[in-house]
Amino acid sequence: QGITVHVSGIYIKENVIYYQVQLANDSPIDYNIELLRFYIRDKKTGKRTAAQEIELKPLHISGNTSVVRASGRNTIVVALEKFTVPNAKYLAIQVMEKNGGRHLLMRVNNRKIIRATPLPDLR
Repeated sequence: QGITVHVSGIYIKENVIYYQVQLANDSPIDYNIELLRFYIRDKKTGKRTAAQEIELKPLHISGNTSVVRASGRNTIVVALEKFTVPNAKYLAIQVMEKNGGRHLLMRVNNRKIIRATPLPDLR
């Protein structure tokens, strides 16, 4: 549908993990962002079991989180409190379009989170 999202970097400083998320719009229509959500979700759920979701509230969000222009790119940096994910779960990043059907869901496994690049002290 012309929209792609990926995590281009994961960084850590003290008790905060920073996720650098890139949104690319290759379509001729602007992508208006309604919701940017982070939560931990089960990898597999049985037919008769409820899915467990733990929503994570961002400490800070930097970048344009309102619109990705047609044929444009946005970089958003989101700061979350430090955490790890059990093997049976993953971090889900959900981006939903306002008044549209182009909703994106990205999975980030614990293997990528524990390889976060430490940020140096600036003195």
